[in-house]
Amino acid sequence: MAFDVEKEIKIWWITGIIVLLVYGVWLYISPESYRALLGSHRYFDPVSSRIIGGIYIAWAIIGIRIFKKLDNWEKIEEWMYFGVMVQILILIAEIIGIVMYGIFGVGVIIVIIINIFFTILGIHIIMQKRE
Repeated sequence: MAFDVEKEIKIWWITGIIVLLVYGVWLYISPESYRALLGSHRYFDPVSSRIIGGIYIAWAIIGIRIFKKLDNWEKIEEWMYFGVMVQILILIAEIIGIVMYGIFGVGVIIVIIINIFFTILGIHIIMQKRE
């Protein structure tokens, strides 16, 4: 069974926008509730969390604007590379947090699962488009 790469790009893009908006708004408005609910680590900084939330919201808005151009690979290729690189770097940061600082909880597990999903699907899409 062959995969429809164009459909995969749309799935990757739409779910990415949803995740970015959920985490972005949550972290921007109430990072304290995020920490309390998901048991985030002791290195919690509400200002940094709000900055990250703002970055996620901006990234989601850009993703919504680019959504119209998904049928043109040349226009979104760099954004796909950017998205996959961010996912890989977040995974590395989470692993460092677990190994070096003992940061582990429900929030970390959720972030790792989400990033693994987006990394694998993003790499798959890029490889399919290169062929």
